[in-house]
Amino acid sequence: MAQLRHNGRVPDSATQRETQRRRTRARVLDAAIVEFQRAGTNAADINAIAKAAGVARSTFYFHFPTKEHVLLELIRRDEMRLAEELAQFLDTRRSLAAVLKVIVELVLALESRWGAALFRDVLSLYFSPNRPEPEQWASHPTFVLLAAEIERARIRGELYDDVDSYHSAAFFLLGVYALLTTVGESRAERDVALKKFVTSTLRSMVPQA
Repeated sequence: MAQLRHNGRVPDSATQRETQRRRTRARVLDAAIVEFQRAGTNAADINAIAKAAGVARSTFYFHFPTKEHVLLELIRRDEMRLAEELAQFLDTRRSLAAVLKVIVELVLALESRWGAALFRDVLSLYFSPNRPEPEQWASHPTFVLLAAEIERARIRGELYDDVDSYHSAAFFLLGVYALLTTVGESRAERDVALKKFVTSTLRSMVPQA
C-alpha cells in the first residue's frame, strides 16, 4: 500500500502538471494575441491559433471557452503591468491632475503595444452585453490605485467633501475608454478630447478658487 503523505505536501507530479498547464495557457494566449492582431478578434482563426501554439483545437477551448475569454485574460495580464508602472509613479506624492494625466498616457502606451484594432476589441468588451464575466471594478488594480488617490485627495481637503472615490474612478476610466473608441483616429483630435476630459473631470471634483 502506498505510504500516505502526512505533511500535506503537494506531490511533485501535481506541481509539474500545474506548471505545464500554465505554460500551455500562456503559449495559447500569445498565439491568440498574434492572430487577433492579424485578423481582428471576430475573424481570428482558432485553428491557426492552435497550430501556432502547438496544441489541439480542443486545448484552446479548454483554456479559453470563447474569444472574449482571451480578451479578458489579456486585460488581466497587461493591466497588472500598467498598475505596476502607476504604483511606481505614486511612490512620490502627486497631484490628482498629474495622476489622471499619467493614467491616460499609460493607456495610450497600451494601445501602441497592442495595436489599434486589438485595443478597440478589448475596450469594446467593457461595454458589451456578451462579456463572459460581470464587471467588478474592485478586481482592476488600476481602478483600485486611482480610487485610493482620489480618496486621499478628498481627505486632504483638496476635493469636494461629497466626492465618491469609487464612482469617480470608475467614471474616469470608462470615460477614457469610451473616448478612445468613439473619437476619430487622428492623434491630435484625440489628444484634445482627452485633455478636455481630464479638465472636466477635475472641475467636477476640485473646488474652484
